[in-house]
Amino acid sequence: MEYATTKKTGNAITLSASFSAEEVSTMRREALAKEAGRLRVPGFRPGKAPVSIVAKYVMDEELKEDIIRKAASQAYLTFLKEHQETEALIFEPEVIRTSWAETDSTALGVDVCIYELPATDTAFWKDVEIEDVPIDVAPAVRRRLLSLVEAVTEVTPKDGPAQPGDSVNVSILTLKATKPYKTELTVGEGEVGKAYQEVLAGMKAGESKHFTVTIQDSQLEGDITVENVCERHVPEMDDEFARSVGSYDTLAELEKTLTDDEERKARIARDDTLFERAMKVASEKLNLEFPMYVRTDATDRRMEEIKSSLTRNGLSLSDYLKYNNIGLDQLRTDVEADAVAALQRDLLMEATQRVCAMSASDADVEAYVTQHGEELGKAAIDVTTEKGRASVRNIVIWDMTRELIVKSVRLGGASTAPQKESE
Repeated sequence: MEYATTKKTGNAITLSASFSAEEVSTMRREALAKEAGRLRVPGFRPGKAPVSIVAKYVMDEELKEDIIRKAASQAYLTFLKEHQETEALIFEPEVIRTSWAETDSTALGVDVCIYELPATDTAFWKDVEIEDVPIDVAPAVRRRLLSLVEAVTEVTPKDGPAQPGDSVNVSILTLKATKPYKTELTVGEGEVGKAYQEVLAGMKAGESKHFTVTIQDSQLEGDITVENVCERHVPEMDDEFARSVGSYDTLAELEKTLTDDEERKARIARDDTLFERAMKVASEKLNLEFPMYVRTDATDRRMEEIKSSLTRNGLSLSDYLKYNNIGLDQLRTDVEADAVAALQRDLLMEATQRVCAMSASDADVEAYVTQHGEELGKAAIDVTTEKGRASVRNIVIWDMTRELIVKSVRLGGASTAPQKESE
């Protein structure tokens, strides 16, 4: 066998190997011997027929696949023995081209692709630049304070007409509806309360009125009936208010508690986003690829997960496609992109763990079990068994590797896109 490295793209190395007629003949005999072990030949016990007899029952075309597989494995193993610095992924050799010489039907040429494990050490991650994520918790803190205000706001019935700030229960029947629907809103507050403010102002319980309002660029017309009007007694946002909603002495103490909590959640969300961006940029930087059969298997598994999820929710795949106005081919393309992204993420994490020699001590494992015992129980991980402890150790190493990556990457200008808030 003779071979040469013809191309290297990203983590993929292409080998072109050629085999002489004698080498192919040897592989053909091995393939025939394999067939002899399973083929039933009249007059012989199973597996006992001579190869020369078996050859009469097997077409050469049937042997080609086995010969090509043997040739690909030989090229693959020879390359790895001669290039021990190459840490290849454990995949079956992927054959991307074959040729049988016209002058000699038994001479064979194969192109084989080998996929490397990338060298993603700390230095590599420091060279990966991603957009930073700004953290602004003020809006979230404000919303939580307003929610607390709403929770302690007292409501009392009112005999007079509705005014801005009053709470009203109404029954609304739009022109396109067959039944009225009931809702509660605060006059002049919120999108709906502002839309109906002019309609409701001055209305008393039991009164009805025809209306036309615009909400989110859509015009609604119909009849509205006020069922009751209540006056809302909204507390001042001060120290007394803070004491009424918890064990806080001052409003400043309450605000600090909420701010600290929102900042904690925002940092977790920020790290999640930075990690996702790091995976994407690193995958593109390294041009990470996988054998087609690996991509296909990952896509098939994800498609089956989607079908099972739809079935559990009483939907079919055709219903899902119709609802989202997409075809099956488009769905599979989208699913394949997600599946490949997951493969790239797992490969980058595995490579970083190996290159950086990431490990977790028994103390690290014990600390994780103590902190996340309830979650582990829900995931059916028995931490009293060796297998369960090994699973926890893998989780800890994954978290440590993820933290290393997030702390190592270079942060560029902050993204202008709003940061998604944690719930």
